Amino acid sequence: MGPPHGNDTVDQLTAALTAALAAGTREAFTALLTDDVRWGGERRGGGHECTTRVQAGDHFAGLIATGITLSIDHIDKPEISNDGHSITARMTVAAPDPDETHEVRVRLTVRDGLIADICIMDDPPLVEVLYFDGCPHYELLLPRLDELLADNGIAAAVTLSRIDTSEQAEARQFRGSPSVRVNGRDIEPVTSPKSLRNTEEIPPHYGMQCRLYYTANGTTGIPPDQWILDAIVDNPTHEAAVTAIHDGDQCTLQHLLAEHTELASLHLPRREGRTLLHVATDWPGHFPNVSATIAALIAFGADPDCRFPGEHREAPLHWAASSGDIAAIDALLDAGADIDARGAVIADGTPLSDATAFGQWNAARRLVERGAATTLFDAAALGLVAVVDHHLRTESPTRENITSSFWGACHGGQITTATVLLDLGADIDWVGYDGLTPLDAARRSERHDVVRWLEERASAAVHPAN
Repeated sequence: MGPPHGNDTVDQLTAALTAALAAGTREAFTALLTDDVRWGGERRGGGHECTTRVQAGDHFAGLIATGITLSIDHIDKPEISNDGHSITARMTVAAPDPDETHEVRVRLTVRDGLIADICIMDDPPLVEVLYFDGCPHYELLLPRLDELLADNGIAAAVTLSRIDTSEQAEARQFRGSPSVRVNGRDIEPVTSPKSLRNTEEIPPHYGMQCRLYYTANGTTGIPPDQWILDAIVDNPTHEAAVTAIHDGDQCTLQHLLAEHTELASLHLPRREGRTLLHVATDWPGHFPNVSATIAALIAFGADPDCRFPGEHREAPLHWAASSGDIAAIDALLDAGADIDARGAVIADGTPLSDATAFGQWNAARRLVERGAATTLFDAAALGLVAVVDHHLRTESPTRENITSSFWGACHGGQITTATVLLDLGADIDWVGYDGLTPLDAARRSERHDVVRWLEERASAAVHPAN
């Protein structure tokens, strides 16, 4: 009996996917995927590009581990082609922080009853022009912007936002009239050259002022067309560089870097402001020839400590640690990256904070080998008894710190350090990160020895020996 066809395929797959997402397990999710499934990530240009069932399973498990849940809200009528069925679904991505919960449109391509492609679809771009009355450059920009969008077949609504006061300018971070933003991001390219390393970034000035744009061809009062297009549609040069990095194609990458001198340090507008170093270290990591890639980018001017311009200003080393990419970690450190740079998605911490939180134990140990500073939590999670003893002797940690580090030891599967901290008064039932108790954390890490030990200790506490 062959696979189901037509609406039967859609109905059965929708039911199975709904159940798999509700179960929240890697096994249930990957059972619905082809071996060569492609998953483009949470959003367009957002990295996390998976090309196998194993990688997709790793990514899904990583999302679940951080407390994210996925659910289907609505399924559109399927489209049928020679390649199979395409299903468009509206899904909710629920995060522990309610402010980060959002909806996405996902296109699923189905082949032989299994999901072969997961594509997060772009919403129509949101273009906003900020200005003040009487600005001559604003009046020149509007017809040019309309023409540019029409000539390139871009269907985008343009919102006009008038700034009337200095207070409003500060609140909207208004850099002058006219300013153009796409999906909330200013379209002026940002670079992170080596010359800015170890210096404070000069903050932009906000206020009621005309804005000047500095380009290779001089100064202008309206942004160049290419800047606007780069923020809305894929730039072929940028995407070619990304592909070369993912493929480990050094010849193509070197050629692109030589032809476009700004590319190595550019924050790519269609990649959410990533630099190419961030592309090279993004999940799932372990791209071919990554050491040579990083060396080439550094040689052409990339800053190994450049920051992602999002809420969490992580450096490439944070991302390499989160991906467990030892080769990338070594290449970045060899190039002078700050091993203890702050800015991690985990408590604004260091790359080691990311590695321990995401269970990338080989990466965490390599960072320690290379000289990373540890916290009590890090040392406990890695089972570093002597380092734990040092922290306890020199820092006088609070009971809360001892308890959270005990949780880290259970997360890391380290009975020895967990025992030390539990004997010092750690709360064995504390509900900690991701809403998990130490026992839950050990189960999630599949450390069955720690699970048994915790159950025995809890039982002994309830029924002490006479």
